Amino acid sequence: MPSPFHADLPEGWFYPSTTEAHQLDAELQREIPPGHLLEGVTVKAFAWRDANDDVLFRHQLDPERFTVVHLSWIGDTEIDVDHPTVAFDGTFDGFLAWEARLWG
Repeated sequence: MPSPFHADLPEGWFYPSTTEAHQLDAELQREIPPGHLLEGVTVKAFAWRDANDDVLFRHQLDPERFTVVHLSWIGDTEIDVDHPTVAFDGTFDGFLAWEARLWG
């Protein structure tokens, strides 16, 4: 049975290739400062939005949980716990509802 998380993504979102996913995961790890919501949390890039730096990460120890992070691409640790910015945190259905509220 296919995973329910391989359904159609909202318009503008794409599944990353293996290489892209590794790059997105690595950049997130570089950027996370102490005290950030995702500090010490194992996540993997699940999808990315075209035309901006939003990435949907799936939590590995809680696979029903997803977090949208706006990466800054500074290539280094952020100095503010609010960056990289967490735009959404919740279930996949919650992500779809959040997207629909933002973009219709």
